[in-house]
Amino acid sequence: MSYIVKPIATEIAAPTTSGAATDVSNAQYVRIVNSSSTAYLVTFTGSFNGSMTIAGNESVLIHKSKEDTIYAANAAIKLAKVSI
Repeated sequence: MSYIVKPIATEIAAPTTSGAATDVSNAQYVRIVNSSSTAYLVTFTGSFNGSMTIAGNESVLIHKSKEDTIYAANAAIKLAKVSI
């Protein structure tokens, strides 16, 4: 998948516990990258609760509420606040 995004904050490693979950600088759009060859689960909490697996070496763009938080099963998941 190809898309154009503008990074508007520094990319971070995803926290790996629900207690450390991040709102990614109040992002509404987050680019999620799995920098590993292993698939990892990413969990969302807040106005909605859900999860999805990010395949190894893949990236996705998600839309969320500013207050929603994200954490992952492994810090190989990278998160960046972006605008589209």
